[in-house]
Amino acid sequence: MLRQTLANLMAAVSVSMLVLPTTVFAQGFGTGEGLPRHEITNVTGDLYRFRDSRTFGMFLVTADGIIVVDPTSSAAAAWLKTQLDERFGLPVKYVIYSHLHNDHASGAGVFAETATIIGHENIRKNLQRPAADAPLLSREQLWDINHDGVIQRAEAEGTVNAGGFTELDTNKDDSLGRAEIWARRFGGEQVPPDIYYTSQASITLGGKTVELHYMGRNHSDDMTVVRFPEERAIYTTDFLTPKRPPRTTLYGAYFPDFVESLRRVEQLDFDIISPGHELPGTKADVSEQRRYMEELVAAVSAGIAEGKTKEELVETILMEDYDHLLEYAESRPGNVIGIYETLISSR
Repeated sequence: MLRQTLANLMAAVSVSMLVLPTTVFAQGFGTGEGLPRHEITNVTGDLYRFRDSRTFGMFLVTADGIIVVDPTSSAAAAWLKTQLDERFGLPVKYVIYSHLHNDHASGAGVFAETATIIGHENIRKNLQRPAADAPLLSREQLWDINHDGVIQRAEAEGTVNAGGFTELDTNKDDSLGRAEIWARRFGGEQVPPDIYYTSQASITLGGKTVELHYMGRNHSDDMTVVRFPEERAIYTTDFLTPKRPPRTTLYGAYFPDFVESLRRVEQLDFDIISPGHELPGTKADVSEQRRYMEELVAAVSAGIAEGKTKEELVETILMEDYDHLLEYAESRPGNVIGIYETLISSR
């Protein structure tokens, strides 16, 4: 396992901890209407999470500067920089990307004058926009009913986020090619990392250490779990949200790799999960997510082996033992469809 030590800066000066009130966050679909757009809350010690609507990043304050995880957007990063300057008077020295999707990794440019940006090696290729005539991915080809190499509006229903079809259709030809679909996730304001790591890396700054762990393919193929050893906390996003199934169609996810990734997270030493969406949780939530995904993948795989259609699987795989999870009813059908399409496209 590769480990890179990116810095080893020590200082005798300490920073006093600013404790902020904890807030109960949005727990349904939508944008968290009625809640503050931006907010900072203390997790433990010198570790904080910050809100950008329903998306959360984190930062760790050290004597020599601040480590930020997922700036989320340029607007949020600009707001955060002002807050950090006013509250702590310390520069951001590192920005860590959990993965390259534009609702998490945009905005690092705000800290470019002082910060080194770090991400997984696979981010390098994910930054490359596909050519205009690039072929659809195997899963996307399942949606291409008329086999013309693009996705028409009617074909996009229930797949590529039909509600955003017009926005994605940048050349206004009423169809989506590979490059336009790529832009949904990767098109944005992501600044390329200065340092890429492969398996595991660590940052030491101001006497504190932060670990970066690659757990394999799950929601994406470039996902980092960030561990804060002293705080006994980890940051995860999208593939692992406490007390909530993965969202809707699991577009772009990898199976059965996803399940193995959750097993690897279970092996880490931590008490607190601070996720990129929704409320914090504990290691017990990881085990619940792993069981949910194990059972779901097994049920879909068995249904495919029996020759059942996608529609039949949605009707029969109910996952009722998990109906207490947040957004269970909204997510279950899309989870079944997502796993079905991924497994079928890989055959």
